[in-house]
Amino acid sequence: NMAHDSWMPHWFANLSERLATHNGILLMGISALAALLFTRGDVTTLVIMYSINVFLTFSLSMIGMLRHGWPLRNEAPEARKRLALFSLGSAMCLCILGITIYEKCVRPVVEDGEFGGGLVTLVATGALILICFVINWHYRNIVTRIKRLDETLSGIPSYGTPNTAVPDPSQPTAAILVGGYGGLGVHTMLNAIRFAPGHFKNLIFLSAGVVDSGNFKGADAVEDLRKHCESSLDRYVDLANRLGMPAKAYLSIGTDAVEELEHLCLEIQKQFPKAIFFAGKLVFQKDTFFDRLLHNQTAQSLQRRLQWSGLPMVILPTRVR
Repeated sequence: NMAHDSWMPHWFANLSERLATHNGILLMGISALAALLFTRGDVTTLVIMYSINVFLTFSLSMIGMLRHGWPLRNEAPEARKRLALFSLGSAMCLCILGITIYEKCVRPVVEDGEFGGGLVTLVATGALILICFVINWHYRNIVTRIKRLDETLSGIPSYGTPNTAVPDPSQPTAAILVGGYGGLGVHTMLNAIRFAPGHFKNLIFLSAGVVDSGNFKGADAVEDLRKHCESSLDRYVDLANRLGMPAKAYLSIGTDAVEELEHLCLEIQKQFPKAIFFAGKLVFQKDTFFDRLLHNQTAQSLQRRLQWSGLPMVILPTRVR
């Protein structure tokens, strides 16, 4: 869930890709084992770590509900009672948290000069929070850079009457994997056309809508996701038509983006035997371990699967300045 909000590496979102923790269980188990080894099984330290972090979580949850309910305080008769309940809960949780931190962290250091489990907990939790803010800052910085690309490519001029012909399956086809409508997808489309000038006679846009534990709220949410993805694909098709290319879009909804795209590509290959698949990837001037860790490898994972199936796929770079 934190990965969907860009507080953790985006590929962490796939740890619960099937609406329930899968590899996430392994991650939590390994983390718990590391904590057990670090504390050498000291129950006192482990209990302190649990109590501080659990009341930190309770406090944030109560404050979040309070913040959520404040704008709605005049819209429902029960709203003010709920606000009073969340206010009391927040005060109690913060009070317990403050007392626990003082008794287990501050007082032992001040009076006895001992660094107990409380201080270890504050350092570990504080470091994790700092890492989350650094990750979120990085993603927001990348979004800001990509917006420049969106602004540059949003006003692409077109000439003549849009070509709304149906794509001919017998002609060479560029099948482009896209997400939401934006500069990265448009840049990939233009690079695919430039990849073999005058060769491709059709453009096919492929997209996968991912249903996960973060956005699954019932059948209505799935339908909203479908409409959003179809709207983005329609914009790509319209742009391709205005550039004089017959185009069509295909969408698949599922819980695993790579798996859905693989099935979609295999079906497209049957309909368009001369199709070549293209995907875009952000490229940085200095490729660091931090960049490789934070940016998912969806394109590479799909490329490996398609190549094993004998389908040609090209990953086109999009430079991030």
